[in-house]
Amino acid sequence: MELTARELLIQLYQTAIDAVDGRFVVQRWSREHPAYQPTHIIAIGKAASAMLQGALDSYAHIQSALLITDARALPRVFKKDKRLGIHVSSHPIPDESSLEAGDALLRFVSNTDEDARILFLISGGSSSLVEVLHPQFELTDLRSLNQYLLASGKPIHAMNAWRKRLSQIKGGGLQSFLGERQCVQLLISDVRGDDASVIGSGLLVQNRHAVDEDAVLSELCGVEPADTIATAGLAEVETHVIATLDMALRSAAQEVSAHELVCVHHPHFIEGEARSQAENISTLLQQGEPGVYLFGGETTVTLPETPGMGGRNQTLALALSATLEGSDICVLCAGTDGVDGNTPCAGAVITGNTATQARQMGFDIQQELDRANAGTVLMATGDLFKPGASNTNVMDVIIAYKRS
Repeated sequence: MELTARELLIQLYQTAIDAVDGRFVVQRWSREHPAYQPTHIIAIGKAASAMLQGALDSYAHIQSALLITDARALPRVFKKDKRLGIHVSSHPIPDESSLEAGDALLRFVSNTDEDARILFLISGGSSSLVEVLHPQFELTDLRSLNQYLLASGKPIHAMNAWRKRLSQIKGGGLQSFLGERQCVQLLISDVRGDDASVIGSGLLVQNRHAVDEDAVLSELCGVEPADTIATAGLAEVETHVIATLDMALRSAAQEVSAHELVCVHHPHFIEGEARSQAENISTLLQQGEPGVYLFGGETTVTLPETPGMGGRNQTLALALSATLEGSDICVLCAGTDGVDGNTPCAGAVITGNTATQARQMGFDIQQELDRANAGTVLMATGDLFKPGASNTNVMDVIIAYKRS
């Protein structure tokens, strides 16, 4: 039976997600590196539960593990495993639980033997979930900085470079607490270029991105930002990036071929303001031949003082709906982590009829975009996409199907 356009796009999204599932990619890496046998595991991030499960599936002699993640449902088996310490922390704005998680992280490391083999499993979200502040900073400074950054529209590289200036563990700072322990880290990349120094703010990788806006930091926090921690001379941490956005999109492209459809995999990273990118993507789709179009990246939204409901993917989708009104083009815009902005949805799936329907309901689309309220409009039109929390986080995908 032929799939509807919406069903096809959702199937392709799920194919992309499955290719970078945290449990699967850790299992795959362990099979490819059978000689490595860790004794302890530290898993941090949105995909930490799945990655930890993959490690526990693969290694028989784990003595202890620490899991730091957000408030998503934890596997019941974890709560029964006496080897596991679990800390549910805050994302995207850090709170007291983030500092408690930082204390737990340092205690866990110090309680392992000096010759311990520690496997770190790091995914997106770690920057907010765990923190050890420099003594001159307080939680209010950390929260103020993160709230400013999230509303600023700055790219993740810049955001994480700023966060490192308040931290004792970011920018490679965690290395100074490891001593002679043998450490390997497996990373799921949620940043452009898959730069290990940016993923999770580079807990185990020396800082490579400078900040030149210290005046803003000083104004926000009231004190001068700390110098980045020097990690020269510390033991090397073996690093492997095991899941990326490109892996997800290549898997989706293979699925498109299985449907015998033309596949256009757009090579450039989609970034910048979501509304501007909507215009660029719309032009490509309208000028292109029929088939499936794959894009990947992470747009930004500069928020008004009082934002409405939605996120960058819902903003991108609603903006696209206005430019594609009346066309035979269907587009899915979604975060691979399953959430978007201040909603439990991953994004939206819009058609050429979405904007028409919204206007018939009384919405002024441009006005709602100005209010960062795309989610309210898309909820009314029935176009929100809520697949549930995924087991990964490799930024965002945009998948379009042009029939004719």
